Amino acid sequence: MHSTVLHQKVSELSKLDLLERANQFIFSTGLNDGTSKLCKANMKYGLAQFQIIQEKYGFEPKATFISSPDETISRNKYRWNSGLGYGGRLNWGDGNEKIIFLNVKPNCCGILVGGLEELPDPFNLIKKMDKIKSQELYLNNVLINWDYGISNHFINCLETKKLSDIDLPPYIFLIHGSAPEFRDDKYGGIGLYIDKSKILRAMAKEENTKFGTQYILLDSDAKAYLKYHKKALEFSSKKREIIANHLFDYGYKIICNQPHQFLKDYNNMYLGSNCTDISCKSITSNIFPTTLRADIAAYLFKGKKNLSETTLKNQDLFERGENLELLELLTNAFILPHGGGYDFRDVKDVLDVLEYKDQRYFVTSLKSNISRLKIIRNVGELQFEYRGRDIVLKTIQLDLGDIIARLNPLFSLKL
Repeated sequence: MHSTVLHQKVSELSKLDLLERANQFIFSTGLNDGTSKLCKANMKYGLAQFQIIQEKYGFEPKATFISSPDETISRNKYRWNSGLGYGGRLNWGDGNEKIIFLNVKPNCCGILVGGLEELPDPFNLIKKMDKIKSQELYLNNVLINWDYGISNHFINCLETKKLSDIDLPPYIFLIHGSAPEFRDDKYGGIGLYIDKSKILRAMAKEENTKFGTQYILLDSDAKAYLKYHKKALEFSSKKREIIANHLFDYGYKIICNQPHQFLKDYNNMYLGSNCTDISCKSITSNIFPTTLRADIAAYLFKGKKNLSETTLKNQDLFERGENLELLELLTNAFILPHGGGYDFRDVKDVLDVLEYKDQRYFVTSLKSNISRLKIIRNVGELQFEYRGRDIVLKTIQLDLGDIIARLNPLFSLKL
C-alpha cells in the first residue's frame, strides 16, 4: 500500500482497502510457517476493526501487531472469531489513551520459575497436589481455582545447564497458570472476559464494524477495568507462589514469576509473549522463561530492549515502520517468546479467506499436496503440535534476548 495510507480516512475505505491497510500494521518476526500465516491472515481482520473504532472515537487509527517468533493462532474461539491471533504485542495507542478493546480477553497467565537444590520425587508431588486440590485454599477471600491440568498449563521439573555467569540452582521447576477466578463477576468484580461477565457486558460499548463486533471501554470505565486487571494479575502471580509453597515446602528460590498474557496499560496487550520492559511494574526481573515441548529443553533468557534498527532492516520492516511513523514503537517492542506456539504441521499456506454470514473460512494448502485444500473456520478444533528449537534460534537471530540457561526436562505433571 502506498505512503498515503496515513492520510486516508478509514471510514471511507472499502473492505478490501481496509484489510490491505490493516495488513501494513502487522510486523511479523514469526517463522512464516502455515500457522504463522493463519495468524496474520486473521489478525488483519482484528486490526481493521480496531482502526475503524479508533477513528470513530477520535484516536489515531494505527492499531499494530508486533509478533514474536512464536506467532500462532488463538485456540480461544471468541478471541479468534474477533480477528485476533496470538504470540506478540498488540498496540492501539501511547499507553495513556483511555480505550480498551475487550475482545483480547486478558487472562493474566504467567510462569513461575523456581530453583531447587534437590530433585523432587514425582510421587510425593502427586500426593501433595492431591492434598492441595482436596483443600479450599483462599487468597484475598477468593477461592483458588486449580488450573494447572488444563490446556497448556503445567508443572514441570528440569535440570539446569548454566550458559552464563548467573548463578542458578541445579534444578528448576516451572508453574504455568492464569487467573480463571477473575474471568467472570462471581467475586464482585467487573470480570476480565466480555463473554463471561454480565457486569462487564453491561459496561461495555458494542461496536459493530464491517468485519465483526468489538466491545470497548472508554474513560472511567477503562480506568476501572485496568485497575481490576491489575488486581487479577497480582492474584495470578501470588497464586503460583502459593502453589509452589505447598509443593516445595522444604525450600525453593524464586528465579522469576513473569506474566505473558496481560494488559501492560490502556493500549498495550502482550498476547502470549514475554514483556522484557523491566520498567513495567508487572515485570519482576530481567529473567524470562521460554518453554517449548515437554520432550525438549526449555530456556531462560535475559531480556533486551528490542527490536533494534539493524534487526528491523534485516527483516525488511524498517522502511515500512518509518513510513507509518512507528519506529519508536517497534524499537521499544520488548518482546520475547514465552513458548513454541501451536503448530498445524499439515498447513503450508493461506490461499484465500471466504466470508459468509459473519464467519471467516480460511482456505489453506497442504504440505503433502499443495493442490489439496483444507478450509478452516474454528482453529480450536484442529489437531496441533508445539514448535521446537526453531523458536529459540529465531529469537537469537533477532537478538531479542540472551540465553542464560538451558533447562533439560525431567518430568512434567498435569493433574
